[in-house]
Amino acid sequence: MLILLIAALAFQLPPSEVLSPEDAKGFHEEIARLEKLLTTASDRPAVIYALARTYAAGGQYREAVEWLNKAVGLNAGLDPVNDRQFEAIHNTREWFAILHQIRDSTPAIVNSHVAFNVEEENLAPEGMAYDAARKRFFIGSTRRHKIVECTESGDCRIFAQGLGEVLGIKVSPLDGSVWAASNAKDEADLFHFTAAGALLRKYAVAQGHYFNDLAINAAGDVFVTDTRAGRVLLLAHATDRLEILNPALHVESANGIALSDDGKKVYVAGFPDGLTVVDLPSRAFRAVAHPESLCLATIDGLAFFQGSLIAIQNGIMTHRVVRLNLGGDGNSISSFEILERRNPLFEGITTGAVALGAFYFMANTDTLLHPTTILKLPLRR
Repeated sequence: MLILLIAALAFQLPPSEVLSPEDAKGFHEEIARLEKLLTTASDRPAVIYALARTYAAGGQYREAVEWLNKAVGLNAGLDPVNDRQFEAIHNTREWFAILHQIRDSTPAIVNSHVAFNVEEENLAPEGMAYDAARKRFFIGSTRRHKIVECTESGDCRIFAQGLGEVLGIKVSPLDGSVWAASNAKDEADLFHFTAAGALLRKYAVAQGHYFNDLAINAAGDVFVTDTRAGRVLLLAHATDRLEILNPALHVESANGIALSDDGKKVYVAGFPDGLTVVDLPSRAFRAVAHPESLCLATIDGLAFFQGSLIAIQNGIMTHRVVRLNLGGDGNSISSFEILERRNPLFEGITTGAVALGAFYFMANTDTLLHPTTILKLPLRR
């Protein structure tokens, strides 16, 4: 009702902007690229949304609303409320009508409960990992440039500090050592620590890269997503050097990554195909096929659990945790279930970790002056 009341007092759409010849050329080229992509992309809702925000960026507001209505009408979970690209139409009737439709179609789903709080403020955490052998969680801080180690009851201590912005963290099943992806002003780094927190080695690459998330197999091989380069890197245990997993593989905005339990497949989140699966023995890759009603945009955290993927979606999606049930060959999604959505505690969900038959994830990474709340979401077998 509040949205409808505000909408009654809202303004009309602003007139479309007149682009310079140079801006018009780039704008129409991008529209043409996306329209072509729309015919081939496996995740069409994400491309439809991209068309809407491109029209908004070009100041063509009527077309932006038309395409945004198309995206929202798919009922795939797309939500522009946090997208600054649409600020110019935020006070319009059309905008509030879209928000009302989204709210009606994405009611809250809450299945989790609070596991513990990390009491330190100003962490801005991103990555999270679990060590099953020692029953410890590891949480990385982008603002404090460190990693904290926590028990299951929430007793936390500093594990490592003096890093850059810490993103992905994983514990090696080979020896219990801890790996972390970190980024500083002039380089992207992969840190390797002992289980006790002593630095073993730092692997650094120069500008033009941004390490995001990582996965580790039973042999100790590390797979890293490089968001800026759109690559997946491999640090093989046998060679101890970083290399591109497959030069032919380009995953735009590469982010979350997860390995299948048998270690034969790696799943990578990106745009526009949502998820790409790589067959590791051959290093061949393909987009993960999925139902048309499922949008795989802006997947951040990604974990493998008993033939399914647990994904955290934020950004342009209504923030949620979704379970993606894989087909027998592991190359397609046969069905999906939204496990959590619009939890009142949500204020920036990013990543999580499977532990003790549940999915633990951070509820409020955007809050700087409050403890970080860790939620526990039970997973059915």
